[in-house]
Amino acid sequence: MWKFRIADITIEIHISFFILVVIFFFLGNAFLAFCSIIFSFLHEIVHGIVAKRLGYRPKTISAGLFGGVLHLEEGYLPPLDALIINLSGPMFNLTTAMIFYLGYLIFPALWIRSILTANLILGLFNLMPFYPLDGGKIIGVYLSYFFGYGKAYIISKIFSFIFTLLLFLLGLYLVQYSVINLLISVLAVNLYIVGRADSRYSFYRLMSIYAAIEKENWKWY
Repeated sequence: MWKFRIADITIEIHISFFILVVIFFFLGNAFLAFCSIIFSFLHEIVHGIVAKRLGYRPKTISAGLFGGVLHLEEGYLPPLDALIINLSGPMFNLTTAMIFYLGYLIFPALWIRSILTANLILGLFNLMPFYPLDGGKIIGVYLSYFFGYGKAYIISKIFSFIFTLLLFLLGLYLVQYSVINLLISVLAVNLYIVGRADSRYSFYRLMSIYAAIEKENWKWY
């Protein structure tokens, strides 16, 4: 585990964060993997900076294979703030992809296409509606408006577990066509592990939310 601080946020980088570079290096796509790691890291930093600008205290950013997770000191986040924070990372990637797409139209270099591809994949991937991806958290915010945070969290976790299980089995099935498809199963395992790690904060988060709800109505501002 490698730890350092950026903008008063503790960054924890696991050795597995660099495994993807090694894999793609032997597959001849090292630069794409390098771009993916750099912009995945920046994706999480953007989450932290936006959270700080909204008045929250980012605790850590834990980065590992296929991405990272931002943890805040606060347990309760108003729905609108949670939406803004969760959207900020994917929007950073998609905006970067658009900028480099325009650059690629003018100067069609391979390195520009790699940066464009990496950011487009990261942006769209993180918007998938499965926990602990940003899209899953955004769906959770939406569901909480109708069912309450507790039920929305449970629904999101169950749905995400089913998805990761199916993704894991898909990877095993596709190995018969190419061993690289095993990365799909690795991704599924990583999503499950990250989701469980994030669940350590769930009890505190729920208790904080319930306490906040007792003091004020559930509002989107």
